[in-house]
Amino acid sequence: MISFDAVPRITDPAHAQRLPELAVLSAMAHPDLDVAAAAIEAISMLPEDQNRLYLDVIMAKLPDVIRQVLEARMQGYEYQSEFARRYYNQGRKEGLEEGCETGLRRAVLALARTKLEAVTADDEAAIEALHEERALTELISALGQARSASEARAAFVVARLRSK
Repeated sequence: MISFDAVPRITDPAHAQRLPELAVLSAMAHPDLDVAAAAIEAISMLPEDQNRLYLDVIMAKLPDVIRQVLEARMQGYEYQSEFARRYYNQGRKEGLEEGCETGLRRAVLALARTKLEAVTADDEAAIEALHEERALTELISALGQARSASEARAAFVVARLRSK
């Protein structure tokens, strides 16, 4: 039987890159900053699903203090491979789009609450059904220009028709 005591302590990034799985085991057996950093660098070249799995295993075995240091380092990390940059940027773009959409929906809801006597569950469902920035922006504009509750209600009807 092999124990963690038999696993070498790998701190050399070049050695870790030659044997990334051993570097992961090393980080598990010797949970310190130098070993974990070498292992994380080594696994960065692996396919994304494998990288995520190994990173999760490494981070789970580290003491809180070391994990926090590594997480702080990774905040400003710039991905080296085109593969990683592409997926990072794709995720970032999707997050920004989702955040923008959420903000626009909140603005629609806030305006609706000021223009209508009551915002119904159907109104909220109609707002949630809108996923295009253009449609949300048009509804904000229409609600902002509405001079009465009936005009605001009409803006909802138009938005529902356009979203179908």
